[in-house]
Amino acid sequence: MYYSSFQDYEAYQGDKYHTILNSLGFLNLGIRENRLCFDLMTERLYQDDMNYIKEPLLQYSNRRGHPFLWAEVAKFLTYYCRSPSHLNLRNVVLLNSCCSVFSALAMVLCDPGDAILVPTPFHRGFLFSTKMYAQVELIPIHVVSEITNTNTQPFQLMMGKLEQALLEAKTKNKKVKGPLLANPQNPLGDINVKESLKEYLKFAKRNELHVIVDETYMLSVFDETIVFHSVLSLESLPDPNRSHVIWGSKDFGITGFCFGVLYIHNDDVFSVMSPFGYLHNVSGITQYKLCRLLGTETGSTECTCPPITPYVYVTKRLRELEEQYEFKITFCSCGCGLYIWINLKKLLEPCTFEEELVFHHHFLDHKLILSHGKSYMFKEPDWFRLMFAENSQGLGEAMDQFGQAIEERKQYWIEKMLEDAMRLLAVCLVTCSGSLLSACGPQGWGLNWQCDYTRGFLEG
Repeated sequence: MYYSSFQDYEAYQGDKYHTILNSLGFLNLGIRENRLCFDLMTERLYQDDMNYIKEPLLQYSNRRGHPFLWAEVAKFLTYYCRSPSHLNLRNVVLLNSCCSVFSALAMVLCDPGDAILVPTPFHRGFLFSTKMYAQVELIPIHVVSEITNTNTQPFQLMMGKLEQALLEAKTKNKKVKGPLLANPQNPLGDINVKESLKEYLKFAKRNELHVIVDETYMLSVFDETIVFHSVLSLESLPDPNRSHVIWGSKDFGITGFCFGVLYIHNDDVFSVMSPFGYLHNVSGITQYKLCRLLGTETGSTECTCPPITPYVYVTKRLRELEEQYEFKITFCSCGCGLYIWINLKKLLEPCTFEEELVFHHHFLDHKLILSHGKSYMFKEPDWFRLMFAENSQGLGEAMDQFGQAIEERKQYWIEKMLEDAMRLLAVCLVTCSGSLLSACGPQGWGLNWQCDYTRGFLEG
């Protein structure tokens, strides 16, 4: 499954869409990348204060990174996480991606064969970082998309599900080291409210578990009615030594800079995490530019464009497709992140993961890359993640391709239903003709001839 995602990405890299140079190339609405800020970021990175190169930046740095960046990251997180007190720069670990941070942390906290609980759907990179890299098992906690008596909201992670997952793991003799939570959630675009965060942290403390919270998209909240609460904003943590926060570059549209941050209170875990900088270091020049960027009072806010405009555009196009082709497209409207979690169940028949994969390849045939639900370990087929943090021209072209794929799929099912109906009609006519012939006896030769003709016409 993960290899298939790599194949899609390789195909995209070799045949990227470009307005002038390659208008028939792949349009990628599957990759987690903010392409809305390139103009602002380019302008900022061209400014004079960014053009600084001294010997220390060209040499090996501290395995944790340069001290000037620790300080700026701590200051930045203190402000944007709304921490009640100044965060300690000596609790900051910097590696070359959030996946590197997570995989290293999994290796530190777990032995091979240990397990981490994670609600579905979850970012597929976690699977690679743990199962394939750290040999740690991810135990999915399956949530449901439907509202029920026990689920007052779609995709709600109830405490009962956490407790049940832990109990079931223990009965199977699995050693669980803790839950992994994403806030905001990827691919749902939802947030954990403050009360829920506290409950999850208390659950971990009761069971002496670590908690890893991925806050990669904390600055990508574009609905003004939503208030994001970082774990670092809480007045007190139930168990600080087992509470670990990850943040990184997704918000800024500079994924090519490749940096991920771990904020950690546990000195023992910190001392073991630091040497991973030898394997996953960020270049000195990149660290300097990051420091300048994070330290700019307006640079850090202006370059995290809230993607409200493309979100409105995409949801409007989805509604137009619903009306045009007369079928329901369910999607999560949560106001966070760079993506929409959409349901195309009405175009899958039967509604299976096999058909979901067929539909995924149908989009690829239209040079459009989306992420399908099974790659997020979601137990319900028919879900796709659609990224919308794209420039207006690319997004418009991508949604045109999306619409064409939907139109062809709809037409396919109309033709299939007609074929099935004709086949059923033929069976009914043949069955009925046989019954009539039996009733007519020897006098039914004329009807027999007509039935043979009808049968031959329908079958031929």
